[in-house]
Amino acid sequence: MKPEDRTGPLCGLRVIDLTEVMAGPLCTMVLSDMGAEVIKIERPGRGDASRGMGSGEERNPYFRYLNRNKKSVTLNIKHEEGRALFLELVRSADVVIENFKPTVMPRLGLGYDALKEIKPDLIYAQLSGMGYDGPMAERGGYDLIAQGMAGLMHVTGDPDGPPMSVGQPICDYGTGQWAVQGILAAVIDRLRTGRGALIECSLLETGVAMSSWTGAGYLATQQEPQREGSRHRQTAPYGRMMARDGYIVIGAGMQAIWERFALALGRPEWLEDPRFASPQIRVQNRPALEAEIEAVFGTDTVAHWVEVLNAAGIPAGPVNSYGQMFDDPQIRHRRMVGVMEDPELGEVQHLRTPIRMGDRIRARCVAPKLGEHTAEVLGEIGVDGDRLSSLSERKVV
Repeated sequence: MKPEDRTGPLCGLRVIDLTEVMAGPLCTMVLSDMGAEVIKIERPGRGDASRGMGSGEERNPYFRYLNRNKKSVTLNIKHEEGRALFLELVRSADVVIENFKPTVMPRLGLGYDALKEIKPDLIYAQLSGMGYDGPMAERGGYDLIAQGMAGLMHVTGDPDGPPMSVGQPICDYGTGQWAVQGILAAVIDRLRTGRGALIECSLLETGVAMSSWTGAGYLATQQEPQREGSRHRQTAPYGRMMARDGYIVIGAGMQAIWERFALALGRPEWLEDPRFASPQIRVQNRPALEAEIEAVFGTDTVAHWVEVLNAAGIPAGPVNSYGQMFDDPQIRHRRMVGVMEDPELGEVQHLRTPIRMGDRIRARCVAPKLGEHTAEVLGEIGVDGDRLSSLSERKVV
């Protein structure tokens, strides 16, 4: 990356990234989109495990999505000399982020307590599956396990079906996003106090936090929430309905919107029907209500009903496939998909970080090749060509 490309609100912030796969790399991807210099430390000869996903190409789409804008340095931190070089890099850094099992970094003498001795104002972020203490801290963690343990699967799926996972790894995504927020809070606090910070995030705690008002409802009533498919628990009609050629999603639970909805569908008699008199009563009579609505929707297309409902001020939209989603005029207008040029890969499409701050938060270059920046970054701490060759021969880099 050219120096002139290193712009953005976090320009000047140096991040040492020891993470791999998803939650941690997503966190550092957002920081890099914001302008931070992210130095990705990877295992010599192997790299981030996601480099082996899909086709197994070193820069496959899965790896590219999460690792743009970063510099790749291969370094064996378990080797004595590799550990020493890592400590030199830490002295120049603002943030270190890792997602190893809780015992790994302390056992190597590279945990937060050790690193803050050489860098007192260091911001150190730990991402884990279950958290860094407690009876299950040593367990490995994956998104699906967190979804199950945190109750997310229990409330996902149709009422008469089994528990299901959400269609995307939301505990991974959410943990990365929480970590970004924690790091930014620590950066602001350091500006005021000069102090560093230890930040912890876990997949399990992210899943619990995502229970949101469903979890709050259980704490208040001790009543187990049930699976509702795509429906809202407290209001109706709100959810997925079948039209003639596909599915439409509507949000017409609030009373004023419900009244407009009934009139827009040409069913004013619904407003006099005691089964549909209030949001609470409509929830109780949801099967009958949905049958009436789908009978109307079945007479025309998704596109027709979306247009009719939006013209009446009623929130509605299609259930898009991925092809339809990427072709959606609003998504295209908002430029959620960008293109970067790479000498080897050619034009590479990427998903934009969904924060607008002019053009200061953006993808600047395609994900790096394994070890692409090792000579550059280690050269900054005095490693010359001869020493680099020696380190490479001994598999330190």
